[in-house]
Amino acid sequence: MTNASSRAFLKVRLARYAVAALATVLVSGCAPPGQRLFNPDAGKPPRPHIPPAPPAKPAPAPFLAIVAGTPEEAWAPAVDRATKRALARQPSLLFVVSVVSPRVGSPGAQVEALEHLIREDGQAVADRIVSAGARPEQVQLEARTDPAAPRAGVRVDLR
Repeated sequence: MTNASSRAFLKVRLARYAVAALATVLVSGCAPPGQRLFNPDAGKPPRPHIPPAPPAKPAPAPFLAIVAGTPEEAWAPAVDRATKRALARQPSLLFVVSVVSPRVGSPGAQVEALEHLIREDGQAVADRIVSAGARPEQVQLEARTDPAAPRAGVRVDLR
């Protein structure tokens, strides 16, 4: 081998080493493909499925329930009997007389419907509870709208 060919051989060899070194430097700056290349959630701990909360328990049944428009002769004896039994067990009870109305058209019509129910049915039930032996301060009147109510009525709860 001549000196010139030896030099050319060394230049080619040096160029190859330079290219290999340059490729190593360039590739070492990149991260190798990992498991998240195709699935971004790979390697993460699983998130357990938390089911939604169970539905709430239904409201307790009322002590007394009277459908609006029922004649007083039909519900008066039951109110008298129930009031006397409740007061015999606990004389300091609070009778909450709630007039419940289903949703009616506009808010003005709703207020009018509740006022009518309070005057006609709610006050009559409250007066009957007082005449059965409860003190007037033991009777509380309230009116509310219940969209789930099938029809208007009076509901008596105890506290």
